[in-house]
Amino acid sequence: MGHRTAVRRRVAFVVAMVVSSTLLCGVAGAAASSRVHGRRSSAAKRMAAVRAAASGMAVSPTGNATALATALLGAGVSISGTPTFAGAAAQAGTFSNAPALVGFSSGIVLSSGHVADAATTYIGEDLPDTEEGTAGNALLTAMIGDATHDAAVLTFSFIPNATSIYFKYTFASAEYPNYIGEYNDAFGFFVNGTNRALLPGTNTPVSINNVNMGANAQYFNKYNTFGDLLSYGGETKVLTFTAPVNAGQVNTITIAVADALDSYLDSAVFIQAGSLTTAPPPSAIPLPPSLWLVITGLGGSGLIMARGRFRRRRD
Repeated sequence: MGHRTAVRRRVAFVVAMVVSSTLLCGVAGAAASSRVHGRRSSAAKRMAAVRAAASGMAVSPTGNATALATALLGAGVSISGTPTFAGAAAQAGTFSNAPALVGFSSGIVLSSGHVADAATTYIGEDLPDTEEGTAGNALLTAMIGDATHDAAVLTFSFIPNATSIYFKYTFASAEYPNYIGEYNDAFGFFVNGTNRALLPGTNTPVSINNVNMGANAQYFNKYNTFGDLLSYGGETKVLTFTAPVNAGQVNTITIAVADALDSYLDSAVFIQAGSLTTAPPPSAIPLPPSLWLVITGLGGSGLIMARGRFRRRRD
């Protein structure tokens, strides 16, 4: 009996160790899964708990590449051939009556998630968040050096009547502000193969890591808070895109946005309707302080002289 008891105890010990090991592996696996999927699950819970209100912006999702490209056309640019769109139809669309946070009232929007979410108010961090399940984009992957997912890509050829093109745009992302430096969702405007979505006068790409409250803040608008009329965590100010082109010849532009590293937390680029032109838009760059002093000094001198003349006339 003593021998049998000892055997039973050894068997029980082995079984207990196996069960404990299995449980520990399960817990570790669940923790790892939570780390991988936590960004999406926490956002999904909040989305289920709180329903965002409509912001007043009207968004019409469409995968019709010709309609999207045509909406951008302004003076001096005509489409050549047939535009193409890659991604889910829900990832692109036209919009109107946009809030002031976008910076212009109408245009097109491309997103790594559902563009319809752009028409809702901000209800919390890490939103909007849609896993589209679509492919990434090779141009964006090469640009940032990380895998991309859920890409929305509009490509079309055009003929300009001058050697430069311009348009106005705003970039917004749910990665702001929590994942700056970690998840650098990508977007680009590739003209004849070269990305021209750059900070003015530099070769620095406009991105989450490069434009925020701590980096190039003069080009960043704000981190959004509850009730703001744009659903993303933050957005840039309205920026001007410019690129050299071949006048009178066929050129090609690819407009692309995608999630980086994983498929969670959406980013979007808004482009103003009719702003793709060969005429440079009015500059929004503030005058240097020294020039303001000259102007105000001259204005002040003129005012003093006018007052002097007025007094002399009265005398």
